[in-house]
Parts: sequence; structure tokens; C-alpha cells
Amino acid sequence: MPRVKFTKKDIIKATYEIMKQEGIQSVSARKIANKFKGSTAPIYANFVTIDELKDEIIGMVEEKLKEYLYKNYSERKLLNGAIGFVVFAREEKELFRAIFLDGAKGFQALFNETMENLLKEEVLMVSFPELSYEDAKMSVMRLWYWAFGYATLICIGSIKNETDEMIKNKITEIATHFKQLHGFEDYYPY
Repeated sequence: MPRVKFTKKDIIKATYEIMKQEGIQSVSARKIANKFKGSTAPIYANFVTIDELKDEIIGMVEEKLKEYLYKNYSERKLLNGAIGFVVFAREEKELFRAIFLDGAKGFQALFNETMENLLKEEVLMVSFPELSYEDAKMSVMRLWYWAFGYATLICIGSIKNETDEMIKNKITEIATHFKQLHGFEDYYPY
């Protein structure tokens, strides 16, 4: 019986599916080869190591996450990120778990990079020109702590059937509440 040939694209797709179903830690050359009922040779012909393949998958996941974070859900950039984060948790449950809940090696850097991009001084000062950088950073961190919990509850199924509009409204409400609670209601909105 002739061996089934599979391409680099096939390998990446199979690895991505394994990662979504079982987590990045479960990815192995044998599992990938088993998806094709073949040997591991084509995997190592295309990737020097499994870690190299995992890095490529992490890059794909990063691009997918960015699609959600930078989509225009509202007229406010920071709200877009929070809304996109929660929508990502709803629509890409396995990826959300892998990046934000499982603490898998490789995804920790992606999480840190995501937070660093949100907390850049030049980004915050556009949204909060009247606040000091530290106050603006703390305001955004408070919103993100809440958004992380909300997204996690949606991801694990404790909160169901949230539409984009419902998510946007809840995040806008909590942002307004945080502004009032911390005395920033006279400043620019989140």
C-alpha cells in the first residue's frame, strides 16, 4: 500500500486541530502522523523540531486573536479590544483556553505581548489625555480584570448565548461604573 503524502500546509492544519482539541502540550509528531495514517518523516522534512512547528501554530493563533482585538465593535479603540477579547472567548473557546487559561509554554509570551500592547503609554494617553499614565493604566487594568473574568465565564459555559451587542453593552456599563467609582467620570470614556 503506498504511503499517503501530506504537505507542510496539511501538517500545520492537523497540528492546529490537535492544539484546539487537546492543547499545545499534546502536540506530538506521532499524533500528527496518526491523523494521516502515515509516518513522522514528512513532519521532520518540513520542520526541524516539533517546537518549530508549535511556534508556527502560536503565530497563527496570535494573528487570529489580533483579528478579534482590533475589529471595530465600537467607536472606542480600548472598548474594541475588550469586546474582541470576550467575543474571542465565545467563538474560539479552545484557543482562549490554550492562551489564557492553560498557561501553556509559548502562549504566556502571547498573553504578555497582548497586555503590553494595550498598556502602551501612547495608546492610553490618546484615550485618557486628562489622566496621568499611571491612572490611565490602572483604569484599563481594572476593566481588563473584569473582562478576563467575564470572558472566562463565557468560555467555560457558565454564561451562555451572549451576542456581540450584549457583550458590548455589558463592557460599556462596567466601564461607566469604573469611571464613576474611581472618580474619572469627568474624563474621556473608555
